[in-house]
Amino acid sequence: MPSDKTKFTIPDEFRGFREANLDERCRIAKRFVENFVENMAPPKNLDGDKEWTRSVRGRFIEICPEDCYPWPSDKLTRKGEYLVDFGWAENRGGHRVLLACECEWGSTRYGTRWWPVEHDFEKLLAVKAPFKLLIFSSNFKLSSPDGAPDADFSIEYAKQRLEASLHGYGHNIPGETYILLDFPRGYAEGSNGIYRAFTWIAKKYGDIAVSLDSLANGKLIRPSDN
Repeated sequence: MPSDKTKFTIPDEFRGFREANLDERCRIAKRFVENFVENMAPPKNLDGDKEWTRSVRGRFIEICPEDCYPWPSDKLTRKGEYLVDFGWAENRGGHRVLLACECEWGSTRYGTRWWPVEHDFEKLLAVKAPFKLLIFSSNFKLSSPDGAPDADFSIEYAKQRLEASLHGYGHNIPGETYILLDFPRGYAEGSNGIYRAFTWIAKKYGDIAVSLDSLANGKLIRPSDN
């Protein structure tokens, strides 16, 4: 059982939707990312996408706020899905969703493609939650084009497509905070890898003036190295 110090906290005043205190929402988003990646097993140390996803789901359970519950909440199997891949909801009446997450690596039978990531990200658009998280994996160094228009996994292409999805949705709520957490493939031989995060916060209802800003970045380390 993790200690209370491993838990994350979302202050009450940031559990709803408001036009005020957007800078503080950004700082909360940054603290979340830095807390989330701490002690997480780097993807190169795991056996494939399923194990990496299992590690991500386990981290959601470990740092879930004390007054919330993670879903899916089966701590033994860590399987299942409700609305989106996983998230946090309050224990109190109403069970308000505070954070919703989609995790998608873009792996298909035809190779790595962007459309599964974009499809899952659009699920987040329709979920009402003050914090929304997309976890994906771009290519740190873009390989030679293989002729597939959807095979570009550069961070530049990812940002363009995600900004287009946010712009086209048009039902964003003031204070809605989107966090995009990227674990790039092929960072450096012998390295555990890096993470980089971006954010966008809706300033008003229906805000479509979308531009993703850098939020946080750093190196990943093995949990046993701490």
